[in-house]
Amino acid sequence: MTTDDPGPEPATGRDTPNGGPANSADQGPNAARAKSFGAVAAAYDAGRPTFPADALTWILGPGRLQVLDLGAGTGKLAAVAAGLGHDVVAVDPSEEMLSVCRRRPGIDTMVGAAESIPLAHGSVDAVIVGQAFHWFDHARALPEIARVLRPNGVLGLLWNDADRVVPWVRRFDRAIQGDDFGGDQFDPMPILLQSDLFALIETARFRHWQDLDRAGLRQLALSHSRVAVLTESRREAVLDQIDNIYDNTARPPEPLRMPYFTDCYRARPSDLANYRRTLDAPIAPHL
Repeated sequence: MTTDDPGPEPATGRDTPNGGPANSADQGPNAARAKSFGAVAAAYDAGRPTFPADALTWILGPGRLQVLDLGAGTGKLAAVAAGLGHDVVAVDPSEEMLSVCRRRPGIDTMVGAAESIPLAHGSVDAVIVGQAFHWFDHARALPEIARVLRPNGVLGLLWNDADRVVPWVRRFDRAIQGDDFGGDQFDPMPILLQSDLFALIETARFRHWQDLDRAGLRQLALSHSRVAVLTESRREAVLDQIDNIYDNTARPPEPLRMPYFTDCYRARPSDLANYRRTLDAPIAPHL
């Protein structure tokens, strides 16, 4: 899976279309990017793609569930879950992001981080993470996720990746990433496999498209942390490249269609995770 903006760990390169980083305490070279997401909340909401409903259905299965969207950002993934009939709480460290999320119906919101989830033990049937897992401190976040899940719960990780086989998408990606174009990849599978808290890990891929006009393509570019932290003159230079890509590719009034793959991971709490949870506190009742 190609990445486009680094998270805390060196091998990560994903930006977060769904929301900002769930670990806002990061220091070092990534701190400025991590803090930039709240400032571009409107651009995130306007420019970033949603997630395909069939991907979330694959993760959650049938029935009405209590779902935690962790690192929820502006709530694009949470909105899909709510639209499928689930009870959803969105948790994110950015008040700016959550202020946008609150405009969506059927979603409760809480400020919080993946490393310290503000929910009771065994209080949700599912934890979903849309394009934010690579920002987490996994050694702290995975025990927290296992703690709030019920024994038969599910952890679902989703990433939207633009299909860079398409030439204009490669040009867009190069304009956004600059020298980091085609850089590192992030694969959550080793992290999940090495954890003693999750088992039965499955994967699936879904295809979808995002229709964009000229302003939408600019908003998509602005929503990337690499662009958000640039000086004004450098940011305008990048946006000039984006406008040029649109003008030489789109055929108005038809929208420009950005192709995406959504890569999904589905895992269940291990027996050890369930045992540890029951030692810590009683399971919260269903609402």
